[in-house]
Amino acid sequence: MLHITSLIFLCILIFSAGTARAAVEFIYPAPSTWVGNSSHLILRLNQLDLTAIRVTVNGLASDLIDVGSPEYRKLFSDFFIAQAVWDTGKNNIQVDLFKGGQKIESATAEIYYVPSDSATQAPPEFMPNTMHLPEKEVQCAPCHNMNPTPAQMNSNVEKENPCFVCHKKMLTTKYVHGPAGTYSCGYCHSVKWNPKYAVPKQGAPLCYECHADMAEQMKKKKFIHGPIEAGMCQACHDSHGTQNEFQLIKPVNELCLSCHGHIRNQFHVVRSTTGGGHPLSGKPDPLKKASGKELSCISCHNPHAGNVRYYFIKDAEDRMALCQTCHNK
Repeated sequence: MLHITSLIFLCILIFSAGTARAAVEFIYPAPSTWVGNSSHLILRLNQLDLTAIRVTVNGLASDLIDVGSPEYRKLFSDFFIAQAVWDTGKNNIQVDLFKGGQKIESATAEIYYVPSDSATQAPPEFMPNTMHLPEKEVQCAPCHNMNPTPAQMNSNVEKENPCFVCHKKMLTTKYVHGPAGTYSCGYCHSVKWNPKYAVPKQGAPLCYECHADMAEQMKKKKFIHGPIEAGMCQACHDSHGTQNEFQLIKPVNELCLSCHGHIRNQFHVVRSTTGGGHPLSGKPDPLKKASGKELSCISCHNPHAGNVRYYFIKDAEDRMALCQTCHNK
């Protein structure tokens, strides 16, 4: 009987150890996932008597962070939330746990960061990160409204729009897309979609609902730029905001040359008396003197479409006609 009781007790111990919650739970980003924005690091601290933690990302360690004071626990309970700045590519995260100044445990995770302006892709061992899953949302629900109404998702009052609390960093860029700037999140994102808050329509079918004038213009053009013809507005534009005009994911010339890179290594248009080609930048745009804008690819080419092969502005019929828009002598 003693042997049977001991065996049962041993089995209970093994089962308990196997099902015990880890001292640190990586809520966002989840381990072995990739993310497209550098926003948050969210941890759950399942050991309630912790006094401090230290977070190290790619070898760069933070100071000790107090997580044990009554003030901290009142505000954040057993969560740790920080604004993260990930390195492009793989990020190795280590979380050290402290109790009374003594390190008692460490936890590690790897995530992969692919910025929206990057042409790289995450390796196959990293899965896309999805935050709004039932098992994750249940942990946020005590403090956050995880099932907002359409009216709440479109409220332009910060405290009434539940999206703003976590995603306000998206609106700190220089150029913000109109719907994002007015917190009209529900226009593009749906709480009923799968996965939750996904965009039911992608690319041009969604964009043209507001930019109907652009859709009409495209119908009248003979030549459509490849990404536009494929309905891939997001290949050039970020739907929330960037530091670049028109919410371009990169500065205009850098964006154009990311596909048309061969232009960097050849004389463009003509070979001038100085031995170089036509400048792509570094000169004032003659057609935009009032704004003080610099010459760029879109000084001569319409990035969406045109009636001539190279999408010349003003529908110039040939190169000479295009040149005469600036060089009219």
